[in-house]
Amino acid sequence: MQAHYQEDGMKTLLALALLLFTCSAPARDVGIFNGAGVCPGCAEAVAAFFDPQRDTVQYLNESNLDSARLKRISLYVQPGGSDDIDETLDALRPAQVQALRRFVADGGGYLGICAGAYLAARYSSAADKKPAYGLIALPELNAETASAKPSLLPIRWGGRERMAYNQSGPHMGKTPPPGASVLARYRDTRRIAALSAPYGRGKVVLIGPHLEADASWYREDGLSLAHGLNQDLFRQALSSFPD
Repeated sequence: MQAHYQEDGMKTLLALALLLFTCSAPARDVGIFNGAGVCPGCAEAVAAFFDPQRDTVQYLNESNLDSARLKRISLYVQPGGSDDIDETLDALRPAQVQALRRFVADGGGYLGICAGAYLAARYSSAADKKPAYGLIALPELNAETASAKPSLLPIRWGGRERMAYNQSGPHMGKTPPPGASVLARYRDTRRIAALSAPYGRGKVVLIGPHLEADASWYREDGLSLAHGLNQDLFRQALSSFPD
């Protein structure tokens, strides 16, 4: 009987701690790109990680992305999308890309997932010298795997090994650019799967695989759920940005 009381008491304490954390967590103002080149449901998958009662989430696209809207947010998310990032780049005006750079340089956060990581490089194609967002000191990112088919790839994040949902996700080489910190590596190649880097007064976090993926992604693509999800790592990446 005493054990039951202790267990119930522990559950109550944990519930109270969670409630206090939720109430004390500062609100976030987030902009998620949901325009050209973004895969269906990818922006909404990211939005699900924010509290609609506390956080403000707005969707941005090539029609409304400008300096005024960027001033209203502290974190910009470029989610997964097309295998051809030029779909996004061709839809944006140079002034919009420059506004995004200024936003990050002035202290904003940029989270790039899969296609959003590719877009953060200097070029979409280094050979053609076609400019991308230029938020990271890497000329161009390349895919970790030759196949574009969804798969599970082993990564190491903070000393833990996970099986991560991947679909043409990029790697960032083996050596991080100056000032960058490695968050995760692909186990088999030791190439960088996720990193964090400064840009001016702001912060850039790039993630190759889809850590935000929920169970429906796995089921739809016939991937095993035996290893569990990686949404805790995605929350960890989100929490690394200043509020």
